[in-house]
Amino acid sequence: KASVRSDAWVREAYFGQLLDGHPRAIAVYDSFPLVRPDDRLVYCLVLEYAQHGDLRAFLLKNGSGWPERVARREIAGILQVLGRLHRGQVLHRDLTPLNVFVCEGRHLKLGDFGIVRHQTNRRGITAHTLNTSMVPSDMLESVAPKWRARDDVYQVGQLLAMLVKGDARVRVRTREVRRLTCSDE
Repeated sequence: KASVRSDAWVREAYFGQLLDGHPRAIAVYDSFPLVRPDDRLVYCLVLEYAQHGDLRAFLLKNGSGWPERVARREIAGILQVLGRLHRGQVLHRDLTPLNVFVCEGRHLKLGDFGIVRHQTNRRGITAHTLNTSMVPSDMLESVAPKWRARDDVYQVGQLLAMLVKGDARVRVRTREVRRLTCSDE
């Protein structure tokens, strides 16, 4: 993976080290800057190979839902790595089908830690950067939304719906997911 943005590169390399060896996180094998012929820097990451690509591409290509048992098992794996982040007061904030990868054996792994942030307390962090396609609707209505761990869980609920339906465009209404998976902190 190559980028011209050093801030996201540093975060991805850092969280790759933090999650090193976790079976449900994409491994980061190396990180280095590369000087281009025009003397500009490109920041590179050497990542674990995801045999089937990201979840969006996989679902678009295959077009069928996963059996509920398999979907639950794979989402539980994503929740394990997310739980490790949350225990360290870290919020992913971008759990989309573009950042979940389908690896060998059709196992899901979490990746892309470019907008991950540490929070100093459990009240969340002001979300200046959002992927608007999978956020709770009340967050889009707020001028300075606060992202919390429950919002990461909301996105995992969206991913589960996508897996079961076999469609990377599924959107579940906010109230339904919140009532089923989250409680106010």
